Amino acid sequence: MTGVADILSFLGARPDPVGVQDLKASIQGPGTIDAAGPTQVAFCAASASRALERARATHAGIALVDAALVDALEGERLPATVVVRSARSRLDYARVVAHFFATPPPAPGIHPSAVVAPGAKIAPSAAIGPLCTVADAVEIGPGCVLHAGVHLSSRVRLGRGVIVHSGTVIGADGFGYERDRDGALMRIPHVGGVVIEDDVEIGANAAIDRGAIEDTWIGRGACIDNLVHIAHNVRIGAGAAVIAHAMVAGSVRLGERAWIAPTACLRDGIEVGDDATVGLAAVVTRDVPAGETVLGNPARELSEHRRLQAALRGLADEPS
Repeated sequence: MTGVADILSFLGARPDPVGVQDLKASIQGPGTIDAAGPTQVAFCAASASRALERARATHAGIALVDAALVDALEGERLPATVVVRSARSRLDYARVVAHFFATPPPAPGIHPSAVVAPGAKIAPSAAIGPLCTVADAVEIGPGCVLHAGVHLSSRVRLGRGVIVHSGTVIGADGFGYERDRDGALMRIPHVGGVVIEDDVEIGANAAIDRGAIEDTWIGRGACIDNLVHIAHNVRIGAGAAVIAHAMVAGSVRLGERAWIAPTACLRDGIEVGDDATVGLAAVVTRDVPAGETVLGNPARELSEHRRLQAALRGLADEPS
């Protein structure tokens, strides 16, 4: 168990007067702002639906609350034991849970059921889970974790602290074919590899293809969600996020901190700039400049997309 005072000290925070000032309570774990009890920590972001109403009703032992919501309370007292005014409550919540309550990583070592080729290089502090396969010419850096059933083909290199969740395949051949004179599909051999830099996390059942000639590359701190397909020769910038069911086709370039929303589809060869956002289920057929947000099918810049949607609604409302 963790004391309220421990969490406040970790955050460098003081309790806000809108809450009860009981610093002796113990916190056993996290909870949601709606259901948390007096032994749990929860957060309430201003962007959440009914945020103010939910903050008023919480019974969390510690409630991390966005500053805008605390200000909106105008001195009203909350039932939570301790309220912490936060510039970014969700981030503070993540920090607290990671520090005090997260499940510890697996112990280093190679599970007896894993199959590791003699030519693989695995750091002693890495953890290789049950039923993993690691091919020759693979390098796995310090602190990496492969959960159950991960498969690494040859010429895959993982940096430090890479986490790969169950069922993911890294380094399989990409989809590259050319028709011969008879029209039959001839496979183009893929001789590149995959480089995954430090602190990348890859979700379950993702597929990351080897490069056709040069390596597929995923930059430091990027996050790849479950069921994502990264095709051959893709280069993903540091801190980018590619979310569930997204498909990134061959030779795409994603900039640093790019955000690719669920089920988005990016055609081959395009470039998405730094800090750009590709919206939910967007079909991207051309480059996206840095910092731009695109939506729709085909994907268009946000303001253009909204104008077109408004025009379509206007047409629908016209009398027949």
